[in-house]
Amino acid sequence: MLVAALFMLGGPASARLQHTGIILSYSAFPLALLLLQLAFERHSHALALAFAVIAAGIALGRNQVALLLCALLVSVAIAEIMSSQQPAHYLRQRGGVLATMAIAGTALLIVPLLLTLQFAALSNRPSETLGDALRGSLYPANFATVAVPDIFGTHSTYWGPGAATLADVDLTDDSGNYLFLGAVPTLLLLWLGVAGDRLWQPGRRLMACVLTMSCLFMLGRYTPFYSLGFRFIPGIDLFRRPTDASFVFTIAFAFMIGHCLADYVRDGLPKMRPLNTLLAVAASFAVIGSAIAFSGKTGHALAAVRETLVSVAVMAAAGLCLSALRGEAGRALAAAAVTLIAVAELMWWNTASRLNAEPWTLYAVLEAPSGGEAAAIALLEKSIAADHQRGEYPRVEVLGLGGPWQNLAMVRGWEAINGYNPLRIGLYDRLVSPGEQNWSVSQRQFPPSFSSYDSPLARALGLTYLVLGSPLQGLPDLSAPRSSELLLSGPPVWIYRLPGALPRVSLVSELGTEQAQLDRDSSSSAAHGEQPSDGVANIVSLAPGRLEVVAGATSAAYLLVHDLYYPGWVAEVDGTQRPIIRTGGLFRAIEVPAGMHHVTLHFSPFSLENLKNALGVAGGLRATPP
Repeated sequence: MLVAALFMLGGPASARLQHTGIILSYSAFPLALLLLQLAFERHSHALALAFAVIAAGIALGRNQVALLLCALLVSVAIAEIMSSQQPAHYLRQRGGVLATMAIAGTALLIVPLLLTLQFAALSNRPSETLGDALRGSLYPANFATVAVPDIFGTHSTYWGPGAATLADVDLTDDSGNYLFLGAVPTLLLLWLGVAGDRLWQPGRRLMACVLTMSCLFMLGRYTPFYSLGFRFIPGIDLFRRPTDASFVFTIAFAFMIGHCLADYVRDGLPKMRPLNTLLAVAASFAVIGSAIAFSGKTGHALAAVRETLVSVAVMAAAGLCLSALRGEAGRALAAAAVTLIAVAELMWWNTASRLNAEPWTLYAVLEAPSGGEAAAIALLEKSIAADHQRGEYPRVEVLGLGGPWQNLAMVRGWEAINGYNPLRIGLYDRLVSPGEQNWSVSQRQFPPSFSSYDSPLARALGLTYLVLGSPLQGLPDLSAPRSSELLLSGPPVWIYRLPGALPRVSLVSELGTEQAQLDRDSSSSAAHGEQPSDGVANIVSLAPGRLEVVAGATSAAYLLVHDLYYPGWVAEVDGTQRPIIRTGGLFRAIEVPAGMHHVTLHFSPFSLENLKNALGVAGGLRATPP
């Protein structure tokens, strides 16, 4: 029960709040580990197949936690083989089981990973530097939160290490630095595991090593281990937070506590080793002392001491319980009692706190807007609906309206040019610079290619509406577009309509030569250089992943589509597939012959042609997709 509670309730809070994929990988790990060991033990191909399915699901998290968990599974497999009496014989006997795991896992992973690598070639995400990564290190004093949850005021007003207090770790925050697993589990680890020398007994040495390595990884800049791993371990340099290893730390911690408590029930309290006891006491005093000293820098030393004494009292009660009861039955009762204390402590501190839950009212605008926000949304959607009736497909920019508005365009179905941008397709990010957080005006940059809302690229993107948290004239270093129409004057929301947006689709007789200029971040337009055609192009159907157009001209022309070029799109003219040409750096064009034609574009990432392209990118045959 205690091990399960540590898995579900213990450890860092940030991912519980923000990253569902990390939690799914983390939660699936115990099952994957069990299936791996059972498949080896029983020589079972069925269990090997089940393991491959669960392990593939973990790997498809495609984040640093998933990478570390996959490395841990590989380590467990190697440890199982090497710890046998005859490793070579053991490996030969289970060669078929390993082959089943490898073949099934590869079959499940190959396509998603190829498409991920194809995307990575277009993204600027993998350009992480060691310096940036080290800013996501865990400050050593944060280990105090393993046993003392509020030693840095995490549940009220945080004063611990982070962006506001320590530049060295300014990519960490109160939730990512919160490691609370409980005073009772910490006591069990230090007393029974370290002082009693039970951490290094057979059957738990791998997890003891994992616990140690994860601590070193989390510390980042404070040990040489992370820097070496960043340089020499494949994949580590794609991520920026050493603190992500806290999930692996929690896993290893939970397993070690399970061993310690089981040993206690079977064998009673261990004999204390003097050197180990000194190490456990010294480490505890060093961590807690440094946390209190850090708190003292902001005048919170007494509060930190008070919280420490509370946790010490819980440890003392648990220690008395474990010491008082004798005999196997009594020890089982004591183990159950301290488990209940630990679970209660975890639930008291870790459920429904501000770290993993926020008031619904903060996000009411996403489901049930009211007041000025509701009026603004209604006005904008009425204007967009009127544009659609006229055959126009406007795009919007939402800026400076707070966190919930960051995803409002996606929720309401608006086409935003600066929606939440976690993927950061490299060329778009460089030319348009939408930023990652549109709730903050400071995130919005205006490069030469998108120098203002009146720029040619803005018009080519079809930007028609600005939805702002302040007047347009108040945006720093930006002149107001000419002839912009104020539709709604806030607060809380200002809405402007911009003239001159180009249609989503049009026919041109020839493509311009502006792509090279855009690639140099010039101010030339994606619309400049294209020669208008005397033909017409009308959208018949527009939906995510699919566009249908009727186009006609007296001579051959190009259908210009002001949608982002990306590999995997397929174009058909009257049912015959035609190549898609990238134009203007960002957009798509399809050559169509004279006459009336039905043109369809649909996103088919799993098409054989696109998978061949992705394979070429993965194999280094193409530097980037075409």
